This record gives sequence, C-alpha cells and structure tokens, in this order.
Amino acid sequence: MMPQLPAWWDMAIFILSLSGFVLLALASEREGKLLLCRMPTMREKLFFRLLGWPLLALALVICVKEWHGNFGTVLWFGWLTMAATVLVFIISYWPWRKKPPEHKKHSFTQKVAAEKEDRADTVTTHTRQASLQQWGRRGILILGLAAIPAWFGWTLFQVPVQPLLRADVVHGQAGPWTFVLAEEEQAPPEMTPSGTPVKHIHLRFCEQCDAQIRTAYLRVRQPRSQNALGLRFTGDHWNREAVLAIPPAATLQDQIWLTVVGKNRETYQVALDMAQVSPATVQFIQERRP
Repeated sequence: MMPQLPAWWDMAIFILSLSGFVLLALASEREGKLLLCRMPTMREKLFFRLLGWPLLALALVICVKEWHGNFGTVLWFGWLTMAATVLVFIISYWPWRKKPPEHKKHSFTQKVAAEKEDRADTVTTHTRQASLQQWGRRGILILGLAAIPAWFGWTLFQVPVQPLLRADVVHGQAGPWTFVLAEEEQAPPEMTPSGTPVKHIHLRFCEQCDAQIRTAYLRVRQPRSQNALGLRFTGDHWNREAVLAIPPAATLQDQIWLTVVGKNRETYQVALDMAQVSPATVQFIQERRP
C-alpha cells in the first residue's frame, strides 16, 4: 500500500539536512567558536561529525526510499541547498555574537563620533555614491540568496506527483502478491504514429513480493493463450511500466487483464475494471463509439 506522502515528509527532510549542517558547522573552528562562544574541543568536533554526516545520509535514504532513486536524489540536493542557505543566514546574523567590552565599545563610539565631527565638512558626493554602491551589492547578494530557496520551493510545487504515489492508485492482489497500479497521466490515450491509442501504465509490487516475480504483462480483454499475454512491463522493480494498446473494437465492458509470472513459473491473472484504472480511457471509448 502506497498512500500519497504528506507534506510533513518534506519538512522532515529539511530538518534532517539543517541539523546535519549545523552539527558539521559546530565541528569547524570558525563557526563552532561563533555558535558555542568558545573553541570546540577535539572530542566535541569528532562527536559533532559523527552525528552530522549520518543525518545527511539519513535524509538521502528517506528521499530515495520514498521518492525513488531518480527524483529522490534531486530532491535531496534541493533540500540540502535550502538548509545550507538557511544556515548561512543564521551564522551571518547570529544574535549571540561575542560583543566587545563596554569600555572598549564606549571609547570606540567616542572615537567614531570625533572622526565624524572632523569629517562632517569634508564628506563628498563620491563617498556617498561609493556607500550606496556597497549597500546595493549587499542587497543584490541577499536577494540572490533568498531567491534560491524560493525558486526551489516553486519548482518542487510544480513537480507532478509520481503516478504510484497518487490517491487514485488501484490496489490489487495477484495470487500471493499484492500490487498497486496507476496510469501515468489522467488524460485520454495518446495516439501513436500508426494511429493506435495507447496508455502508459505503472506497476509496483510489494517489497517482499518483488523478489519472487519474474515478469508481468498487461492487455485489454482476457488473454486466450500464453503467446498473447499482452505487452510486458519494463523497468526496475520499484516502477515497472507498460504501454497498453486500446483496440479499435474496445467496449465499455472490456476489462484490463494483468498477468503475473513468478520465478517458480506460477502464473496468476487479475481482471481490473477499466473505469477504475483509467476513467479518461472509458470516456475516450464512449466518444469514439456511438
């Protein structure tokens, strides 16, 4: 069973990534001294590293397990980028920075005030322009850093849900093996150059079942022989895919038949309701036939 993943999974990946980077920052001399207000010891550095790297690795494992190897890796890099950006802002504006002693601060303030009074009449337009340019460069840098997580968040929002993670997946069982099945796009069949309407169907078996399965086939209407089982599913065991051809004479009463062949040569067949697998295909058949 594969329900659609809730949004807090993304937040969990971000928290793991940020925690890992914070621990690695504590293990460094410069950032560790800033965050701890003292120099971290060698034992503390080793402890922080032994905790930081596993947290980043755990975030990668969760991404690959839940979103698969292709998209999961990209998602992991994206959350690492966001976590690193947040950490940069935290360190840059760390509120507990070690402040200079009061007497030094006071003398420094008096010195600055005296210098300002001396230079009050000598400030030129060139100096003001240079200051504005400096603040402009800083503003551009801050906007650029803020745009990175905003761009990634928007891109992540636009990514379509993986078919087998949608809420409309079909759950079934072929013999002793459970599976989930879903159409790739919730749209009418696409036409091939030869004029045949086809649908891309994704299939995934349970983790324990997959090691016992040799192959699987899919077709419209019940197979009449072992040589007409339909089109074979291809791809890795986490996401098998087959191209289902819709016959010209297909009717609303036709079913989609899944044939599963085990490594022990046992064969099981399951009939699936076409309206449940692909409502858009049913509408396509209705519009095509009077």
